[in-house]
Amino acid sequence: MNLGNSLQQSQSMTQTQTLAAQQLQGLKILSLSLPQLRESLYEEMSKNPCVEDIESTLEKTTISEKERETERNEERSEEGDYPGEDFEPEYGTASAITRDEDAEERRQRFFDSQTKEETLEEHLTAQLATADIPDKLLPLAEILIGELDDNGLFVGSIPDIMMVSGESEKTIVSVLKKIQQLDPPGCGARTAKECLLAQIDKLDGSPFQDDVRELIEKHLEDVAAGRLVKVLHGMGMSMERYHDVLKELLTLEPHPGRAYTRAGKSVTYMNPEVHFRKTPKGWKAMVDDRSLPDIRISPKYEKMLSDPNVTKEVKDYIRQRIASINSLVDAVEARQETIENIAQAIIDAQPGFFEKGLKGLKPLTMQEIAEKVGVHHTTVSRTVNDKFASTPKGTVELRKFFTQGFVTETGEQVAKDAVEERIKEIISGEDKKNPLSDDKISQLLKGDGLTVARRTVAKYRLRLDIPGATERRVKD
Repeated sequence: MNLGNSLQQSQSMTQTQTLAAQQLQGLKILSLSLPQLRESLYEEMSKNPCVEDIESTLEKTTISEKERETERNEERSEEGDYPGEDFEPEYGTASAITRDEDAEERRQRFFDSQTKEETLEEHLTAQLATADIPDKLLPLAEILIGELDDNGLFVGSIPDIMMVSGESEKTIVSVLKKIQQLDPPGCGARTAKECLLAQIDKLDGSPFQDDVRELIEKHLEDVAAGRLVKVLHGMGMSMERYHDVLKELLTLEPHPGRAYTRAGKSVTYMNPEVHFRKTPKGWKAMVDDRSLPDIRISPKYEKMLSDPNVTKEVKDYIRQRIASINSLVDAVEARQETIENIAQAIIDAQPGFFEKGLKGLKPLTMQEIAEKVGVHHTTVSRTVNDKFASTPKGTVELRKFFTQGFVTETGEQVAKDAVEERIKEIISGEDKKNPLSDDKISQLLKGDGLTVARRTVAKYRLRLDIPGATERRVKD
C-alpha cells in the first residue's frame, strides 16, 4: 500500500458568523427579568471601583440618614478604629483603586444586609463542579441552567444557544441530559415525559419500575386524558396492577424545580416594568425604569486619567473599567427601548384585550410582532420572557398576549386563552353530581361555533389544573 499517495493538502474558504462581546451582553441583558437586571447591576457595582455609587430613584438616602451616618463615622474616628475624612489614599496605589470616599463601605453594608433563599439556578450551578461534564462545556451548562423555568423545565431556544455558544445541537442535548441527573433530578428536561424518565432511577428495586417506564414512554397522554381502557389493553395488565404502577408513577415529580422557587415564600410579587396607559391618541406602552439603579462614573477616577503622577498601568485599568460601565449602560438603554417598542406593537395588535381581557385576545405570533418592529423573532421571545405589564385588567405577563387560536364558523379568530376561559365557565356551571365529560364540553363548544377536539379540551383542562369528570363528581 502506498500511503504517500493517500495524503493530500487542500484549501477551502468558509464563512462563519460570531457575535461580538457587546452583542452577547445585549442579548443577556434583554433576556433578564427586572429583578435579575437589578441584581446584575448591583453586582457590577460591587466589583467595579470606577462606579461612584448606584442608587435607585426609589431608594434615595434621606437627609436624616446621612446625618446619622456622619455621626457614626465621627464616633468611630474618635475611637481610633476609622481613619476619618482626612484620610486620602495616594494615586496609583491599591487603596486608590479599590476605595472611593465612603462608597466602598456603603456598598459593603448593602451586600452584607442582603439575605435570600437559594434559587434553583444557584443550587444546580453549585453542582457543576462535581458533575460529569467536561470543563470546556461548563460555561454551556451554566447557559442552559439559566434557560430553565420555575418548574425546572428547559424553555430556551436550542438554535439561539447554538449561535451564542458555537456548540452543536448534539452537544447541547448531551449537556442537558447531564443536568437532568443533578439534584433535583429531571431539571433540564424539555417535556414532561423526558422529565419523568430522568427520575426513573428513583424506582430502583421496585417490581413496577419497568411498567412505570413503559407507561411514561407509551401511554402518558392516555393516562392524563383518562383513557383507562386503552392503557390497560396496550400494556396487557390488570386493574389492580395498574393502580400499583400508577401509585409508583405519582412518586415522581413532574415539576422538580418548584420546591426552590417557592422556598421561604408564601406570596409571589410581580413587579411590572411595562405600564399600559390610555392617552388621547390611544393606548401607549411605557417602560418604568425608576427601580433601576443610576450608574455614575466616579469623577475621582476620571481625574486620575489626566494626572501625570498616575502610572500607565493604572490608567489602562481605569479605562477598561469605565469602558465596561459604558457598555453596560448602553445595553440597558437598548433593552428598555426594545421592550417599549415590542410592548407597543403588542397592544396595537390586541385592542380587544382592553375591553374583554384575555377573552378579547386574538391569535398572535411572535413572528408577526418581529416583522412589525423589525427584529428577529428570538428577540421578541427574549423580550417577553418573565416581563410583566400593568394593565386595566391587572398585571399580565407579556407572553400571555401571544396565543394560538381557532377560527369560528363565521370566520372570526378566537384565541386559545378565550377557549380556555370558556371551558372554565362551562365546568363551573355544570351539575356537580353529573359533571361533563371532555367529549360533552367539545360538543358545547361546537354550539358556540368553535370546533375543538376532545383531546384538545382535555389538554386545556389539564393546563387549567381542572381534574377529569370522575374526580369532579360530588357524591351524595
